[in-house]
Amino acid sequence: MERPNINEASITDFIVERNRHHFEQISWEGSYMDYLNKVCTDPYRHTRTTYQLTFEMIQHFGSEVFEDSGEEVRRYKLFDDPFNNGKNAIYGLERTISRLVKYIRAGAREEGKERIFVLHGPVGTAKTSIIDLIGRGLEAYTGHDDGAVYSFSWRFGKDFHAEDGGSLGFGGTKPDYAGITNPVAVLGSQMHEHPLLLIPRQARRDLLEKLWRQNDLDKKYPIPHKILEGDLDYNSKQIYSFLLRRYKGDWLKVMDHIVVQRIVYTESGGIGIAKIPPEGNVETGSQPVTMDENFKYIANLLSSVSLVRFFGKYVRGNRGIVHYSDIFKKPSSYLQHLLSAVEEHKMDFGEVGCDIDVMILGTTNLAEYQALRSDPLSKALRSRMRKIDVPYLLNYVDEEKIYNRGLRQAKRYHRIAPHATELAAAWAVMSRLEKSDLPNASDIPEEARQVLAKLNPMAKALLYAGEYPPFLSNRERQTLSREIRKRLRNEFPIEGMDGIPTRILQNVFADICEDDSAECITPFSVFKLLDRVVDQGPVNYDFLARQRDDGYHDFRAFTAVLRQRYDEIIASEVENSIVNVDPGDIEKRIRLYLQHVTAYNQKEKVKNPVTGANVEPDEGMMQKIEGLMNVEESERDSYRFRMVSRLTNALTTGTAKLTPGAEPQGIDLQETYADVFKELHRSLYREMRDQVNWSATKRNLEKCKTREELENHLKKEGEGDGSSTRTLIDNMDRTFGYCYECAKPIILYFIEKRLG
Repeated sequence: MERPNINEASITDFIVERNRHHFEQISWEGSYMDYLNKVCTDPYRHTRTTYQLTFEMIQHFGSEVFEDSGEEVRRYKLFDDPFNNGKNAIYGLERTISRLVKYIRAGAREEGKERIFVLHGPVGTAKTSIIDLIGRGLEAYTGHDDGAVYSFSWRFGKDFHAEDGGSLGFGGTKPDYAGITNPVAVLGSQMHEHPLLLIPRQARRDLLEKLWRQNDLDKKYPIPHKILEGDLDYNSKQIYSFLLRRYKGDWLKVMDHIVVQRIVYTESGGIGIAKIPPEGNVETGSQPVTMDENFKYIANLLSSVSLVRFFGKYVRGNRGIVHYSDIFKKPSSYLQHLLSAVEEHKMDFGEVGCDIDVMILGTTNLAEYQALRSDPLSKALRSRMRKIDVPYLLNYVDEEKIYNRGLRQAKRYHRIAPHATELAAAWAVMSRLEKSDLPNASDIPEEARQVLAKLNPMAKALLYAGEYPPFLSNRERQTLSREIRKRLRNEFPIEGMDGIPTRILQNVFADICEDDSAECITPFSVFKLLDRVVDQGPVNYDFLARQRDDGYHDFRAFTAVLRQRYDEIIASEVENSIVNVDPGDIEKRIRLYLQHVTAYNQKEKVKNPVTGANVEPDEGMMQKIEGLMNVEESERDSYRFRMVSRLTNALTTGTAKLTPGAEPQGIDLQETYADVFKELHRSLYREMRDQVNWSATKRNLEKCKTREELENHLKKEGEGDGSSTRTLIDNMDRTFGYCYECAKPIILYFIEKRLG
């Protein structure tokens, strides 16, 4: 294939052509009248406050609903990090994020007083990442047509002091007073002010009320009070008043000095997004203009006008978000200015004050928030906050995603065995769980309470991940209805606020990766380091100080429980890999079972394939399969009904019909009956396992360090394609994802236990 010829010209052409429309849109500027035409076309879009812009930005990226622990939960796709292919995606915090979005929506609808949103939780729970993704979303959204935001600049021409004060900006041979064709000085609004604030307040109110009625917006959205009541900053007000006096009240001439420009939020560029670190820095201030040439020129141009330069984070963050990192590391006396910021939407800049439009967000950990509560000065501040708890994850599947993301680069250099991150994640979730009180709840049926009483930390972790504990019977599983699972999941608001930090587990994997002698990162190495964490005790890790409660918070026992679970996983995977069980044979048995169960349910007979006679359904054959599925005698009829119902549901989208005595066709039985398929596979393995020479397999693996060495050894020993060792290694790789170096210690461990 011919390689593309890429040079400097082709690269620049590609960039320019690909982004031409985008460049043109974000660099739009025009006169004030051009801007008012935009406002009349879409009044709501051009009057949005920070809260409205942020809420619609989150909606812009989309969302979806899924079921989790018996309830519908909404996932907002912004927090999947669409900007970096999921590199900083937030996992498992959908409930927390939904609560934050609900509060932002309330601010957008002006349903009450605005608040400071404080994300509160233990260290390492993605609090900062949530706010950072909101900032990234605003950067992207304001660069999109749907999220267009505008501000303005003052401009002046070389003929500003000409005696002719004619019709500025309306063509002809008039001097260029306003710099429409050749500006000599341009002063942008430092606070990125909204252009509508240039309209006098009462006229502005009348105009917006008329536009709202004209566009039928009055029943959908409130007119934002910040736009109705807001005022220009100090500099703009000084210039505005001076020009209004100069032109004897002719507002149109004043507006000739305005150029409206589209702005795109950018944290690095200091527009719309500002982050305040915990160190004591100056957040706001102003100073007289002395050095800046543009400021000096305009100050000299406008006699009797004094200008000031604003500086600080609220200059950068106005009309966007201001993010306080570790907000309560600052003394509460230092934060009192936030009261007027959220109540009155004003900020003191030292020399002068200014109206602002910002969303204030902060992060804090548990200890800092507790310290704040004991400070009498903080009472007023706390009353203006929305505290949003951000716990550790309680779904080990989501927790595992974090570890796998951290190991993405390590996988270039290290082999990682299946289940290593999964079992570490399960350990982490188990450490965070609380023992349920629902077994004592009088409004829950007795049978369900008995099942709830059986939930140890491992079982509860499985249930939170959408899995039923294996020791529960089908009937017991049915007692855990959606409503009960929902109550269980929401029983303790503090669940997840304590336990092992995710960062400690990430450090565990980092420690394993630093050991170059390890050929593969296995669950065994994870268990070893988890035991070391527990050995360090509560002096080093606070969560280890929790008292045991009937298996809960028994951190050393968690490793033993997971070792046992891993033994079961290994046994299942090795057993399913050591012999080649024909899937067609399993499907044949399932089809035969369904044929007889269908006839049994409909009280009909089946045709004997040998004699052709109609006979009763084979009760022995049906009970044999049901025995594999641990179906109790009293449950057989309902189980058989459910099995046929599963088949009927699978057939609803097709044209096939289920007829008693006929084999079901046209569906994927392995998918529809995955649980039955698994148990039948295990049963057939047991029938064939005695043929396996485990001792020979052990010898073969112990002699060979690599897969290549194994192949050479098997050829030398004269073992052909039928070698059970080769079958085992192939199936462990193909079915379960084990490389040879990871499979070898796992298989040897299994054989040792089996032969020992």
